[in-house]
Amino acid sequence: MSNLYRAAPDGLIQHPLDSMTLLFQRSSGITHMVADPVPAIMEVMETDCVTANDVVQRLALSYDMEVGMETIDIVLARLEELCALGLVERV
Repeated sequence: MSNLYRAAPDGLIQHPLDSMTLLFQRSSGITHMVADPVPAIMEVMETDCVTANDVVQRLALSYDMEVGMETIDIVLARLEELCALGLVERV
């Protein structure tokens, strides 16, 4: 069974800064500095509950990338990191 994830419900303010993106988390008052592919992952998650596979499929619509287990594992690792930061929650 795949884990479901969703973006933290309190909303984030995103601000691109050169090759990085600043994510301000309203609930904690913390600003996180993230790099690709995190902003793209956050964007395709929207307000849906998604699996890592869902995220990869959505990213593949906009980016030239291979869709396979290795890519899904990479996205899954990023989702788990985002969970640890409180930017994404496991449903």
